[in-house]
Amino acid sequence: MAKVFLDKIKATAHIESVVAKENLPQGQFVTLGVLGNDGESRLVTKATDEASADVFVAEAPISYGDPHFDLGKYEAKTGRTARAYHLEKGDVLSVTTDLVSGAKVGDALTVSDNGLGFKKATGGKGIAMLIGKEAHGFDGDVYVIAIR
Repeated sequence: MAKVFLDKIKATAHIESVVAKENLPQGQFVTLGVLGNDGESRLVTKATDEASADVFVAEAPISYGDPHFDLGKYEAKTGRTARAYHLEKGDVLSVTTDLVSGAKVGDALTVSDNGLGFKKATGGKGIAMLIGKEAHGFDGDVYVIAIR
């Protein structure tokens, strides 16, 4: 279901245009590579841990009345440009509960093992803190995450 909501991101946030050789779901951390053929986008691979996580994929697709569009199933397609954010201290985002594993409100978070979303940090303060859980209407419950 992977949905990401950018609750509190600065207007001056550094956003990368990224392209991968595989589909990129919302909430995927990726590792930045070289410039793509267009000279502007960066080729990326899926991150596998906190050390390899450079940016966070968070597209903002718009559907104008398409009855078949489902944001929960949306992925940036192979070879297509996607939007990824350099997350900074103070950023706040909400993600569907499937993007957080093994954590409860108040826990420190790090990048999950497969780079998709977050998991409870086992040591240190991690990259973020799980600061809340909210009912998000149509989207179901979401976790609110503050980047450290």
